[in-house]
Amino acid sequence: MISAVLATALAACPCYTLSSSSNSYNCGVEAQNGTNPTTAQWQPIFALVAQGPSAWGTQGPSVADIGQGCGKPEPTHAVPAVFPCELLKAIAMIESSWTQFCVPTTPADEVGGASRTIISFDCGYGVGQVTSGMHTGETPSFDRLKVASDPTYNLATGTQILADKWRATNCVGDNQPSIIEDWYTATWAYNGLAYSNNPSNPAYSSTRGVWNPSVGGSAPYQEKVFGRVEFPPSGGYWTSVKLAYPDPSTVGASGSPPDLAEPACASPTDCSATRSTHVSGCFGSDAGTPDAGPPDAGPPDAGKPDAGTPDAGQPDAGAPDAGPRDAGTTGMDAGHPDGGMQGGNVHGGCGCSTGSAPFGLFLLLLIRRKRCPMQRA
Repeated sequence: MISAVLATALAACPCYTLSSSSNSYNCGVEAQNGTNPTTAQWQPIFALVAQGPSAWGTQGPSVADIGQGCGKPEPTHAVPAVFPCELLKAIAMIESSWTQFCVPTTPADEVGGASRTIISFDCGYGVGQVTSGMHTGETPSFDRLKVASDPTYNLATGTQILADKWRATNCVGDNQPSIIEDWYTATWAYNGLAYSNNPSNPAYSSTRGVWNPSVGGSAPYQEKVFGRVEFPPSGGYWTSVKLAYPDPSTVGASGSPPDLAEPACASPTDCSATRSTHVSGCFGSDAGTPDAGPPDAGPPDAGKPDAGTPDAGQPDAGAPDAGPRDAGTTGMDAGHPDGGMQGGNVHGGCGCSTGSAPFGLFLLLLIRRKRCPMQRA
């Protein structure tokens, strides 16, 4: 699962490794030395992982098939797992600011030295902030050392939770894995199928509109991910895609929405203007338009800091969201287990918290929430 929450300090790099005297959460794998990929080097990694296990082979763990179709009009049937690259990029930005390795700034006994795996205080490892399975005594099916040492393997491990959430949640539209918006409820579940992520929750402004990381503000986790897709950081990370949202009047008043119609609202709170859904650009169709906006310079969201410490050459996209995380599975967003806690594990609620201390987290993260320096799988 993913770590609970990234700390807010954007220049921080936690490394609560196995041998640290501050390893109070029993992180079970030693940090590995490495140089963080540049923005350009990350691109083929995301492109590969988006294609699923049939493409990455031994470069990632196994991920079972997912469903496609919902009888509207296509009957449900199993297909190999694939993931919209725009979604993966946005989640990883929220979780860790695309950080696998950095020079530690905390805890005290790990400060300085070689660039090595970013590890949140609650054991979220690397770019996906993989937390589940990374503690002492745990024996997951994936290779824990590769989670710490290999950016591709780490990111691929994070998709396990996202795939689990897709299988476990109700349909959005006709449940087409290639349609970014059809992942709305799975993204919600990634951080926790809780009322805290319900767009109709009165805790959120009814006029908030699309979440913009340069502005910040409180919003459900899935809206932050969708907003990040629309508002990427400057510097060639990904192409902006103006995603459509489901009608908030149809999501119910709990943490688990029913089947939802194909999203068509231009805002998560107002359907007076509409938008079309988008086929992910990593599946052969360019779903977005070049980002023409200014660099993301706004403050981190009051709830969850945008992921961790940015690579020296990559602008920080915001602080990770600080919600709780899912406590049981592995994934990018680590929230609490469905039913009350947030998300799966990977987007653990924390994201790669590059801050120095936990704080009422976000993805694990979002645990109804516990905070952590980083989030994820």
